[in-house]
Amino acid sequence: MKYAKRLSSREIWTKAGMILDQHGDGSADYIIDQLDDAFGDMGAIEDWRRIAAAVDYIAGTKFGS
Repeated sequence: MKYAKRLSSREIWTKAGMILDQHGDGSADYIIDQLDDAFGDMGAIEDWRRIAAAVDYIAGTKFGS
């Protein structure tokens, strides 16, 4: 298994914001596709987990959920 360079917190939050901007309600589907591509790369999977959590947080804050 290869381990990708881990993203910084700033990179995570920036990517999460861009994903929401570009994919809106389809953000979850986009993230799932990326996780599928990262299968076997634990570093990438952990980054996508963090990105998904940031997207969830931003969406909840933005829409008052």
